[in-house]
Amino acid sequence: MRLGGRTRKLEGDRVELRRHERQNFPLYEKWYADPEIWRLTSWRSSPMKPSETRKLFEDRELSGADDSFAIHVKGERDPIGVIGLMNISDANTSADLSIIVGHPDDRQRGYGAEAIEVMLRHGFHELGLNRVGLSVFAFNEDAMSTYEKLGFEEEGRLRRAIKRDGSFHDAILMSVLKSEWESG
Repeated sequence: MRLGGRTRKLEGDRVELRRHERQNFPLYEKWYADPEIWRLTSWRSSPMKPSETRKLFEDRELSGADDSFAIHVKGERDPIGVIGLMNISDANTSADLSIIVGHPDDRQRGYGAEAIEVMLRHGFHELGLNRVGLSVFAFNEDAMSTYEKLGFEEEGRLRRAIKRDGSFHDAILMSVLKSEWESG
């Protein structure tokens, strides 16, 4: 199941997932410093500094527990986002999904949903996973709707776990099992 011979590229109909290239790190630094991306996706107390983002992706390259890709529209050189399976557990055949679509113009176009489908196929069929989970903040209704359409189900809630916009919000725990995904 493991990542030793890492797949270089995964393909969908409109998107392809490619391994990260260091030339794209400045773009990632911009995305991870974006206050709106931080607000919607991060457990951190503030957006990431460029040096922190660079270290994050350098570490992902070396990690045996993370399998991370850049999201590209097919045929395009520059990525539109990043996606990965994190905390991959061989013992439990499970992982956590992480995704961001960087520029607002690339959101609401189905690219993220297709990238997730491609990543789930990779996780379940190539890595042998049984479960993929994620957390999403309750106010991120667009993301929750997309995850539900892709077969994820709510399995728990961390009440008032994240502070944004001056108040506390729930974090929703969701997952999809291989058997559910294959029958969906």
